[in-house]
Amino acid sequence: AVEAACRVLFPFAISHSFPGNLAKQELGSGFRFDEDLYWTWKTLPSPGKDINAHGFRRTKPMTVEKPAQTQRAIVLGDSQVFGALVNTNQTFSATAEALLGSDWEILNAGISGYRSLNVYRLLQLRIEQFEPDIIVVNCMPFDSPREGTQVANGPLKGLPTHAGPIRAVLWHSRIYYLLRHVVEKTRTNRSNWLDTREDWQPSEIKHHGNHDLILEWARSRDISVLFMEYAVADEDFELGCKTQPGTLPPTAQTIPVCEALSDSGHEGRELFFDRNHLTVLGNEVVGEALAAAIEQAP
Repeated sequence: AVEAACRVLFPFAISHSFPGNLAKQELGSGFRFDEDLYWTWKTLPSPGKDINAHGFRRTKPMTVEKPAQTQRAIVLGDSQVFGALVNTNQTFSATAEALLGSDWEILNAGISGYRSLNVYRLLQLRIEQFEPDIIVVNCMPFDSPREGTQVANGPLKGLPTHAGPIRAVLWHSRIYYLLRHVVEKTRTNRSNWLDTREDWQPSEIKHHGNHDLILEWARSRDISVLFMEYAVADEDFELGCKTQPGTLPPTAQTIPVCEALSDSGHEGRELFFDRNHLTVLGNEVVGEALAAAIEQAP
């Protein structure tokens, strides 16, 4: 009776808190609030953006279960992964899939603004069910607070795909959510990590980011991990690289994207629309580097 009353009186109890200003900006451009991911697609599928029912930018058919005799890689990250300003078949994930042939599916899970904390939580909550052989991560290194810290908004509120039936029942209880809601409201400095990201000093970088946790999560499931260097351009379209030595786990495999773009022989204006969104040509260069790395991955 109490559970039923809670569902009637507090239908939105699960939206227990709201993230920072960046999330609010994202919510105005086709996304909805998510208590764990901070923002995600407003509707699935989203045909206008070629987002299928599973949350991937893809026009080809796919199933949750990995097809027989097919290997699957999932690329996660921000709008550079999504392929802002280019068509779906022009993204670097689509380019890599075309180069690798029918034995591979390269799924594009890019979402605008996503950083290492968003990616880590997305992995825990939704990705395992798609049985990836490889996950590829392309987001700015050490750009988010570490999972489990207060500013990261605490433990997951959603139900991971591997959760058992007892945990699932508890997870969907509105009483349980309300108790968590009360506890959450008593905490200070909650959900504000995105607001302060520009204030971090170089000496603090080592304390942020979740790339090592991403690596640990994947390896514990026998999934290979490839981290992409995060390439950028400055205001004059000079090529740059956000991924510097020591900013990724020392045992991680890294795709030399910055080197590939630099060695392509093309100018920055040919490769980038702006500071971090790749042109069709830029996506082709990065897609070739991605395909080569996937072929060599264990």
